[in-house]
Amino acid sequence: MNEKLINEKTREIYHEQHKRGAGNQIAMDRFMSMIEPDYFGVDRNFFSNKKLLDAGCGDTAKLSIKFTYLGAKVTGVDLGEDFIPIAKESAKKQGLAEDKIKFQSANVISLPFEDEEFDFVCCHGVLLHLANYKQIESAFSELARVTKKGGHLYTVFGVEGGLLEDHIIPAARDYYSVNKEFQALIDNISPSNFKDLFQMIKKTSEENGISFDIDDITLQKMFDLDFCVMLQNLLQAPVRLKVSKSDILGYYYRNKFQTPKRLRRFVKRQNIRKYTAPLHYLCDSPISKIIYGSGNLEFIAQK
Repeated sequence: MNEKLINEKTREIYHEQHKRGAGNQIAMDRFMSMIEPDYFGVDRNFFSNKKLLDAGCGDTAKLSIKFTYLGAKVTGVDLGEDFIPIAKESAKKQGLAEDKIKFQSANVISLPFEDEEFDFVCCHGVLLHLANYKQIESAFSELARVTKKGGHLYTVFGVEGGLLEDHIIPAARDYYSVNKEFQALIDNISPSNFKDLFQMIKKTSEENGISFDIDDITLQKMFDLDFCVMLQNLLQAPVRLKVSKSDILGYYYRNKFQTPKRLRRFVKRQNIRKYTAPLHYLCDSPISKIIYGSGNLEFIAQK
């Protein structure tokens, strides 16, 4: 598959995932709660009237919506135009006027903006799904180009190292690519799949003298729509590049950014991942290092 087809296929896959997420208020609230000025180490009013680019905003436009709440003048871009009506509807559901956010079609590898046009540029979970490392270099240079001198660039790449990222997820992705039954399950996965599974497990266990202390409703909450979309996010995209902390620092320094700062947050989740959230946050724990390596790669720097 050539670069263009990989990029288009990735956008098509995320288009379907985001359509599900846009209607899930729990997922929307979780994600938007992660974006706060103090997380970036800036004043509460920092984003007021700032010109901000959300590069790869997706159909849910979660970042675009939250930064608009914080007072920024936001432009959200992604490949194609199919995402735009869904993004507008998503913003409307979150209480924003239709024209509050400017959405337009654009490719992060070649952005249709002037040099130094934006005070703040963010690119969340996009670059690791580009076709190759050459495209990451090109995209990062474009993000840097449109960032004003004195402005900030915020990027999120994914997790570096660990059992999950280095072995379990790649193995699951390989299995997804060759096993049609597993592929069909992931492509159509929903909370009802887990409900049916646990009812079968519970019924069979009780018939054999083993009682369940957890009720059906609690189990169903553990494997909600947010969890299902997360599984699709890990497995469906055609490319998931490994990017290290040193790689990212190199991108920033080569593009004239000063002292990139790594960010870390505790994510408040509602499903079964709430039990692993502390491990994901406490990356110095021996168990965390085994599972998650050095943890999530989020950086911000000033140009």
